[in-house]
Amino acid sequence: MPIALTDTFNPRESPACLVITGIIIVVGLVALKNPRLFLAGIMHPASIKKEGQFYRLISSDFIHNDIVHLAINSFALFAVGSQLEEYLRSAGTAGSAWFLAVYFSSCLCGNFFTYLRHRNDFEFSSAGASGSVLGCMMAFMILQPYHIAFYLPVIGGVANLYVSLIYIVFLLVYQIRTGNPLVNNEVHFYGAMGGLIAALILKF
Repeated sequence: MPIALTDTFNPRESPACLVITGIIIVVGLVALKNPRLFLAGIMHPASIKKEGQFYRLISSDFIHNDIVHLAINSFALFAVGSQLEEYLRSAGTAGSAWFLAVYFSSCLCGNFFTYLRHRNDFEFSSAGASGSVLGCMMAFMILQPYHIAFYLPVIGGVANLYVSLIYIVFLLVYQIRTGNPLVNNEVHFYGAMGGLIAALILKF
């Protein structure tokens, strides 16, 4: 795939990412104010098994634990996902479809394996797009490892090789400080695997 990224952000080059990010923000904010929507949308493997609520495999990506969790995931997806989509679009007209394939492969992989592990645990539940975002980061790392994803004060440019690690550190700090049990660290690993598999398919 050719490298055709520019230093200036062009929203016309990442329409799918912008739509997904917008949906996450809107649904996340509404769910934080609506407990019924929140409980109906979170990842709850026991409800999937007993009630057949497989929609939770996707809906849980758009539900977040609090405003900080929502902000972290929305910013991370916007910062990296838009560049991933722009890169994929530079390879052909199906770039946005490829981006959606990477995103939802990460989403479904992360949540499905979480479901398999916890389907008999009624107490387990989780929420958030962290697995899908991490999958997009891992895919971009495979496709363009040395591309500068963003800049940090003092540190400077951060290459894709290190973005996933920084994101995980932010999530761990968030979880430690809040003690929120709905942050699912397992889905980070499974989501990352989904992104890696999708990227390898695209690459080869």
